[in-house]
Amino acid sequence: MQAINSKYTKKIQRLYKLDRQYSDLIDAHARVWDVEDEDSNYGYRLRGKQERAESKLFDRMDAIAEELPKRECLNFDAQYKRIHGYTSTAVCYHV
Repeated sequence: MQAINSKYTKKIQRLYKLDRQYSDLIDAHARVWDVEDEDSNYGYRLRGKQERAESKLFDRMDAIAEELPKRECLNFDAQYKRIHGYTSTAVCYHV
């Protein structure tokens, strides 16, 4: 991932790394529900724990995206889409 302005390169690369971690976390949490009962007491606590972890990671991505100019967010999203075939969740509210 390359930034338009080189001073944002580290932030863009960090944002990409966090976005991939977020995507992996969502997938891992979805796999848990293939075998776990969501209506059980344990399932209820687990769902809360998962939601907090997802929210924490999303907030970290959102904080980085807030610091980037709109053109950098659009550039990031375009590069991300070329690589993965879908848009990023990291900049979805900043584009």
